[in-house]
Amino acid sequence: MNLLFFILISCTLIGVVELVKRKSSLPTNVTRRITHIGAALIAAISPLFLNQLTIVIACLLFAGVIFVGRKTTFFSSIHDVERKSLGDVFLPLGEAISAAVFLPHNIAAFQFGVLVMGISDALAGLIGERYGKHKIRLFGGTKSAEGSVVFFICTMILMLFFAPVFSYQLILIAAVLTVTEVLTIYGLDNLILPILGAFLIQFLL
Repeated sequence: MNLLFFILISCTLIGVVELVKRKSSLPTNVTRRITHIGAALIAAISPLFLNQLTIVIACLLFAGVIFVGRKTTFFSSIHDVERKSLGDVFLPLGEAISAAVFLPHNIAAFQFGVLVMGISDALAGLIGERYGKHKIRLFGGTKSAEGSVVFFICTMILMLFFAPVFSYQLILIAAVLTVTEVLTIYGLDNLILPILGAFLIQFLL
């Protein structure tokens, strides 16, 4: 029953955002990030209700559905982007791998990783695309200094909810994750960040 409930929530999220995209003038970069954040929040609370295997299977199924959906116009709210990216597929894959590695023994680490990927990365993309004037071009991809600053700040704020005390290690972890986000292209940050974030924060929990 819990699994069906979470599948329903996830499908509702995608469906509502898709409907909003088709009925309004919201650009895909906005609707894509809304879905990004929503999916991360759902994943973050899922260990409280679902076991590890169920989460992994559910994430893999969503990755498959989204990959197949790339060949259609049904998921235009997340697929209709100009740049080459598999971030929509990498997102549930990153969640699946992180769940397989860190659950059930370290729920907090898993939650931090998916929230960094979902919130820090999404907000960095939104701000960077809207206000980014200082471009960072690496490996064929383009990021912005403004977006990276937003990513760093959001990650620091997230860590304050997970780490027992403030320390220089928090700054170091945020810096490592920020550099990783800058260096990754084709949406690979959605695959790497939840795993790397969980791996790094576990030493402070």
